[in-house]
Amino acid sequence: MSIILIGVEASERSEDAIAFARRVAEAADAEALAVCAYPYSDVPSRASNADYRAALRDEALATAKEKAASLGARAWYAVTADPSPARALHKLADAERAGLVVVGSTHTGRSGRVLPGSTGERMLHGSPCAVAIVPKGYRTHAETPIRRIGVAYHPTEEARAAVMAAADLARALDAELEVIGVVSAESYGTPALMGGPSSPTIREEIELRVQRSLNEMVGQLPDDIAVSDVLLTGNPAEEIAARSEQLDLLVIGSRGYGPLHAVFVGV
Repeated sequence: MSIILIGVEASERSEDAIAFARRVAEAADAEALAVCAYPYSDVPSRASNADYRAALRDEALATAKEKAASLGARAWYAVTADPSPARALHKLADAERAGLVVVGSTHTGRSGRVLPGSTGERMLHGSPCAVAIVPKGYRTHAETPIRRIGVAYHPTEEARAAVMAAADLARALDAELEVIGVVSAESYGTPALMGGPSSPTIREEIELRVQRSLNEMVGQLPDDIAVSDVLLTGNPAEEIAARSEQLDLLVIGSRGYGPLHAVFVGV
């Protein structure tokens, strides 16, 4: 990735985003762009106020400049007027051909957990590139090495793109990669299957099929990356979330709406 775009504001969650973006930028030898959107619409209306706009812009410039200063030598900053921070980040990511957008998670919830706020939530839908949601409090342990990266896998184009993105990260960070597949209990325990073969037999067949797809995906990855696969059974979201407790970074593919992209979730 050539450019990493970071959404910033005067908050601790922006510090979390900055801490993560700095690590990835250094590992990937990428440039970093700190962006601060201020709540003003440039659409002409009776509510237009040039002095108020200038005041908001000056405040945003000070914030963006401060955050960019901690991103290293290959960093710069920008501000933009838009009532929607997510829309502003979308536009700039597209214009700058960013490879990754980084935002902090919401300020609510437990430290060390990821819970996308309104901006992060909107970024996950239709972003032109990968999106990283950084957990609350990440800045307090940002120096801890990223040793293990997990990626959720299902045989779809979006998931394959996520695996390749995770492999690139693993190489750049000299980390191990774990490709995770989940056998959903619903796939062998639905009423429609009750009159067919026994549930244990169906489960074994499904697990075998998922394991084969994992093996095939792992076999396509470069030899210079330490890779392993993990097969889980249960609710996919719950199982992957639980597995993330053993990871330093989790990568999940998009749902196929719009351009291919991946979502990076720090843990």
